[in-house]
Amino acid sequence: MRPSTTILTGQRNTTVGVLALATTLTTITAIAAGGQILDPVVENLVLESPTGATVEGVLDWTAGALTVTGEGFVDDSITHPVQRRLLGFRAAKVDAYRKLLEVVGVVQVDSRTTVSMAMVASDSTRTHVVGLVRDARVVPGSQREEDGYYRLDLTLGLRGDLSAAVLPDSIVEDPELPEDLPTRDSVVVFVSPKPYTGLVVDARGSSLRPSLSPRIVDDTGRVIYAASHVSRDYAVQTGVVAYDRNLQLAAVSERVGGAASHPFLVEATGVSGLYNSDVVVTRDMGTRIRMADMEDDFLAECRVVFVVGPKPPTPSHRPDPVFSVTASGDSGQAAPAVAGDFLDSLLQVRSLGDTISGAATPEAQE
Repeated sequence: MRPSTTILTGQRNTTVGVLALATTLTTITAIAAGGQILDPVVENLVLESPTGATVEGVLDWTAGALTVTGEGFVDDSITHPVQRRLLGFRAAKVDAYRKLLEVVGVVQVDSRTTVSMAMVASDSTRTHVVGLVRDARVVPGSQREEDGYYRLDLTLGLRGDLSAAVLPDSIVEDPELPEDLPTRDSVVVFVSPKPYTGLVVDARGSSLRPSLSPRIVDDTGRVIYAASHVSRDYAVQTGVVAYDRNLQLAAVSERVGGAASHPFLVEATGVSGLYNSDVVVTRDMGTRIRMADMEDDFLAECRVVFVVGPKPPTPSHRPDPVFSVTASGDSGQAAPAVAGDFLDSLLQVRSLGDTISGAATPEAQE
């Protein structure tokens, strides 16, 4: 079976079945703080079976749910309306279970593995996933009769039991910082006025593909963040990362602290992995992420959000970030602190208000 996937960017998909389901999911999306409607990260899955049949599904990475539509048809010889309805929706449910089992196989676990690969590698994993599909629930209110067909939507959560079945069982201990830091890394000193509550990585404009277990790596291949670095309970129940399409909303999401959030903002330089699901940052930024995590340990609790989607257009004039001067007891000198909501501008200045580079130290000037 050959999968074909597309990340929705707000435009309508030409596939009728997927369009109807995606529209339904978008309509029921919750309204975020401030009255703004969330723009979920949704992926259309279209699979072609060896027989030529097409199987479709909608993968909502923001809500953490995979949904398919089942179709049932009742022979014209059955005329009783109640009996036709019961038989029609029963057939639609059986069809939805079959489709869900096929579609869940192409969900990416990490940069090199899909759920179907995990099922092939382990009989227990296959048994577990099959059982989860059989327990998938019908989306309330999705039962409908259209053009003589009975249709309903079946949904399966990505977090919880499915993640428990496919994520690694053991946690690999990893040092907070490598011992072989080059000089330019070792002199980076953070003097943030308050601890960071999470990490927001801007990967807009890249070819990043969401997965259940993505990583952050630097441009030398050093792993900065991965499922093996965190509590498995957090990874299973909340997901290794969250996905969003709006940088402003991601920065104040509950995952990174809500209204009182103080996230560390990072811009991705690229993606890596067979399925492009890992985010790449510079080596210097990788070190800064590790050091920012030292005070509040937000990585261990999976307080990480990846922002995806098209790169926002560069305005003809971007307002400069507004700085106020605050004294830092750690650095012994004044450091600029951003006062404002210009998040894209903050990404450009690379959190310089919280960092003293090596060039500013006496050792670096010698």
